[in-house]
Amino acid sequence: MMKRVQNLLGHYLIHGFRVRPEPNGDLDSEAMVAVFGSKGLRIVKIGWGQGRFRELWRSGLWNMSDWIWDARWLEGNMALALGHNSVVLYDPVVGCMLQDVPCTDRCTLSSACLIGDTWKELTIVAGAVSNQLLVWYPAAALIDNKPVAPDRRVSGHVGVIFSMSYLESKGLLATASEDRSVRIWKVGDLRVPGGRVQNIGHCFGHSARVWQVKLLENYLISAGEDCVCLVWSHEGEILQAFRGHQGRGIRAIAAHERQAWVITGGDDSGIRLWHLLGRGYPGSGVSTLCFKSRSRPGALKAVTLAGSWRVLAVTDTGALYLYDLEVKCWEQLLEDKCFQSYCLLEAAPGPEGFGLCAMANGEGHVKVVPINTPTAAVDLTLFHGKVHSLSWALRGYEELLLLASGPGGVVACLEISAAPSGKAIFVKERCRYLLPPSKQRWHTCSAFLPPGDFLVCGDRRGSVLLFPSRPDLLKDLGVGGKVGAGTGALGTGSGSGGSENTLAEWGPVSTLPSLHGKQGVTSVTCHGGYVYTTGRDGAYYQLLVRGGQLQPVLRQKSCRGMNWVAGLRMVADGSMVILGFHANEFVVWSPRSHEKLHIINCGGGHRSWAFSDTEAAMAFAYLKDGDVMLYQALGGCTRPHVILRESLHGREITCVKRVGTVTLGPEFGVPSFMQPDHLEPGSEGPGLIDIVITCSEDTTVCILALPTATGSAHALTAVCNHISSVRAVAVWGTGTPGGPQDPRPGLTAHVVSAGGRAEMHCFTIMVSPDPSTPSHLACHVMHLSSHRLDEYWDRQRNRHRMIKVDPETRYMSLAVCELDRPGLGPLVAAACSDGAVRLFLLQDSGQRLQILAETFHHKRCVLKVHSFTHEATNQRRCLFLATRRLFLCSAATDGSLAFWDLTTVLDHGSPALEPPADPGLPYRLKILSPSLMVSASIDQRLTFWRLGHGEPTFMNSTVYHVADVADMDCWPVSPEFGHRCALGGQGLEVYNWYD
Repeated sequence: MMKRVQNLLGHYLIHGFRVRPEPNGDLDSEAMVAVFGSKGLRIVKIGWGQGRFRELWRSGLWNMSDWIWDARWLEGNMALALGHNSVVLYDPVVGCMLQDVPCTDRCTLSSACLIGDTWKELTIVAGAVSNQLLVWYPAAALIDNKPVAPDRRVSGHVGVIFSMSYLESKGLLATASEDRSVRIWKVGDLRVPGGRVQNIGHCFGHSARVWQVKLLENYLISAGEDCVCLVWSHEGEILQAFRGHQGRGIRAIAAHERQAWVITGGDDSGIRLWHLLGRGYPGSGVSTLCFKSRSRPGALKAVTLAGSWRVLAVTDTGALYLYDLEVKCWEQLLEDKCFQSYCLLEAAPGPEGFGLCAMANGEGHVKVVPINTPTAAVDLTLFHGKVHSLSWALRGYEELLLLASGPGGVVACLEISAAPSGKAIFVKERCRYLLPPSKQRWHTCSAFLPPGDFLVCGDRRGSVLLFPSRPDLLKDLGVGGKVGAGTGALGTGSGSGGSENTLAEWGPVSTLPSLHGKQGVTSVTCHGGYVYTTGRDGAYYQLLVRGGQLQPVLRQKSCRGMNWVAGLRMVADGSMVILGFHANEFVVWSPRSHEKLHIINCGGGHRSWAFSDTEAAMAFAYLKDGDVMLYQALGGCTRPHVILRESLHGREITCVKRVGTVTLGPEFGVPSFMQPDHLEPGSEGPGLIDIVITCSEDTTVCILALPTATGSAHALTAVCNHISSVRAVAVWGTGTPGGPQDPRPGLTAHVVSAGGRAEMHCFTIMVSPDPSTPSHLACHVMHLSSHRLDEYWDRQRNRHRMIKVDPETRYMSLAVCELDRPGLGPLVAAACSDGAVRLFLLQDSGQRLQILAETFHHKRCVLKVHSFTHEATNQRRCLFLATRRLFLCSAATDGSLAFWDLTTVLDHGSPALEPPADPGLPYRLKILSPSLMVSASIDQRLTFWRLGHGEPTFMNSTVYHVADVADMDCWPVSPEFGHRCALGGQGLEVYNWYD
């Protein structure tokens, strides 16, 4: 997708576009576009072809006397609806006003809509702050040249009207209001005065203010502050709901009914394309499979899915039933009285025709059933007690294992193979594993770790365990240490011809105890060299296996309210979807698009349920009211929508920090979207991509790629570990993946992020080339350590003698102090809202984060900390000795600056200097060099200053559009390219500056 970035309205924000209609309707190669916003208007003629846009001509920037609410082309001129209920006819080429007609009601407007193609029939529908619609005709002023009185006043909304849309073919007008409703009015032809207005629809579906509304021939589309775009029928029925944007709402919508798409733009800076699918999604919905019948006695105990088209269910009579969605009837496969009172049921993973399931009871019996030939079922007696859980592990089409947990934490591993004829199966007990001691001692899930040497299991106490898939591989793999052995229970196979054997019970070679808390691990998935686990703690982990040991890489939170994460699936585009329960609903959630793809009101996850996803369909089966309920959606988990522009943050950006630059050569095909005559200096060379980290009030840390040759920003990944807003970030240890001697492009760095609830996290990032992504880069994150003040206080032995730390303390700023002492890691200084300056010590490459010292010198909130070094040369006995000292500067809201000699603090534990100072008015300053400084001030001006002897000298200044700037970072790119400045606040803006 080709794109260009141009500044059209200067310091004005763009509020809308209007394309000039051509008489012959030909808009295939070029168009005249009016761009307006605030008080500015500019006309641009653009052309397109051969995969790129071209700007052919632009007018001057015309400044109006009032806010522009709407614009409309009238025979080559522009009609503008202004903010105090007046209409202006403007010649956009010459830049002169032709007509200026006010209304007698000179009230402030909140919205306006212009209707008509000529000045004589022009009609304005104005939304006044009195919650009324005013309909009047500007051409009526030609008679006596006086203000025009409204022709009609329409009341009904109890809030300000933010948007309106008129459908001429049906004579309908739709309005969106602050009262969270959308109203549909029957108005007829508004170009004819004196018509009747009738309210024919009152639509409630949004949970917050409605910003935008648009009428189509068969649909009504609305979007609001609740970040939801709703598709309605003209009768007021909700047909579709598009959720995925974050933050403060959806501000813009566009639709094309014939092409059946809707485009939304949100406050999170994301742009998404959604497909109109009419009344419901094809092939989706909940249906009852009608199990209850006199011919099928007993009550249902468990249900599972064999693929997306076959349902298996077992009753309290020990009968196993199959329901085929193509045949649409129930069939009894077998009946075994041993499985009456207690029965577990699990179907083997794999393609539709794999056809295996397993049953287990409370007496240690396990039955493996081929679905197509149930008479060939194999019975095993594994334990002298209850079978607590069953799980399958599949390695391609080569190996299939069934794991069964029995008493005492013993897990029997059964190997399943098929006879050459395909009509029988062989079940052989391969080995036994022993789980670590716990109160609820059984496994919950399992998966092969590629290439198949290990099994990754999760257990009921929340631990993740690594077992060898074959005990005889331990010596071959070089896993050191005695794993553990014992005498297992006797296993007999009544259908496999097995005999009683004594098997060793092998313990895990690696354990991550209680990783998911006390509620247990729900799923294990291996993909792309990583292990992903989910649990009922509302989080999912990314793990790595190195040298036969499990290592946590990253912990991520699911969507808000999903405390039971049931599973994780990888989809075709390389992203993942999260399965879980939100109250009494089963939800399929996409972390990439932040959208709930499927919502099923199933009653919660404590009943028997099963999920299956294939390329053809997604299915979810559960028991409710004594019957089997099935939800099915064709096309799998994903929904047919396109992300045109990735969202950045849903709330205000609080911190911006540059990490470094990655240089990609021509072999990576870095695109340059600018025209040859518009290339910026230095952009014709190698592909320079700046890596920038942003933090936000939405609790996320985002890693961005900013190519120097384009105006684009690519979100590489997001870290969602924080439980509250992220206020500060610090970076140190920047390097390359292979070290200084490695010529391959890439970037590595250590990052510390901190924010609300006195929480701090340390992690590493590695950025490497990846031609398959839009940015040509991939980012991998590894979490190292974390720290919270309330947890630190709880661990203190004499805490009853200490003042308890306020759990609502916020870290406002961070500074990394790299020490030159061997064996001592860097220090992290934190400015805290409780008036403290705290020092943290990072050891073992960031894997240990502990508090070193703290001081309450400041009496108010500390806003900023900054570290620097000072070298002084002393002459003693004709010898020049250089001393290097590390200083820390802190600034607080009590109007004082404090300087701390950290070298003395480390040696003696006391501060050295504490003089007060005035923080100054420009609230964002950065010294780029001994002769250059940049400042961002309250009046939204970015200014560069020349430093020298005396006062700073003004060089140049520009106006930025980011409101409430919270942080700024500026860095040199190259001598030809100059400097880049990134400002974060109510958005993110990047400037290039040339000396």
